[in-house]
Amino acid sequence: MEDKMMKIMERTWQSFLSLVKILLQSKWVEKPLNKSGEKEIVVLGNGPSLRPLIEQKGEFLKDKALLAVNYAVLSDYYLELKPRYYVVADPEFFFNPKHSNKLFDAMAEKTSWDLELYLSVRARKSTIWQSKLAANPHIHIHYFNMTPIEGFRCFSHLAFRKGWGTARPRNVLIPSLMIALRMSFPTIYVAGADHSWLKELWVNEDNIVIEDLNHFYDKKGSERYVSDKHLHDLLLSMHVAFKSYHIIEAYAQSMGKKIYNVTEGSFIDAFDRKKI
Repeated sequence: MEDKMMKIMERTWQSFLSLVKILLQSKWVEKPLNKSGEKEIVVLGNGPSLRPLIEQKGEFLKDKALLAVNYAVLSDYYLELKPRYYVVADPEFFFNPKHSNKLFDAMAEKTSWDLELYLSVRARKSTIWQSKLAANPHIHIHYFNMTPIEGFRCFSHLAFRKGWGTARPRNVLIPSLMIALRMSFPTIYVAGADHSWLKELWVNEDNIVIEDLNHFYDKKGSERYVSDKHLHDLLLSMHVAFKSYHIIEAYAQSMGKKIYNVTEGSFIDAFDRKKI
């Protein structure tokens, strides 16, 4: 009984805090629409497993809408895949000229088909990227709220449906799935979502945390990063991400929609697996 009361009090507090965040941070955003006509969408993460999927099982992608994220435009496969949807969430892409130039210069140059580009509402405050895309008539800009929503399921699902926020957005894949769920696609596939961070994380003899990160667009293989965070901080961040996927799965079920994870070797345990 005591545990139940504690959970109710925790959910009540989380709901209250989320409501405050919505009032302070969230903006009105249009509902994302399925403009491609397909009944299924594939959310393409940037994990290394996406490369063999494209090269060996590319037929799977051909009759489905595609949603790409972050630096996918740097890949040689971008022109081949021609994704209809694209999501960018990290503020670094909007306010850091190094990342902004790298991403949006490539996008403006390469995109010759209609692209629905979804950006965090925070991007509105930056003019760096806007001037780069202004001359390309094929890129259509939309916005979404990154406000983290927690609390009672009835409250959080209402907030998700309205687009007021998302499950805690540890990475770009989380808001991407939320955007896909707000469209009319009954079936969503997740590809390139390896999330095998535990295998890519280690600590050297100087107690420095090292990350070996690998993306499907990396031509030189994995890149080694010296983290500025402690190990417990990184593990907590991973916890947030994997928990968010379970929240998204519950939300999808409440809408009668299905999410399949087609990423071989993925560490995500929230979505049903499907071999292709």
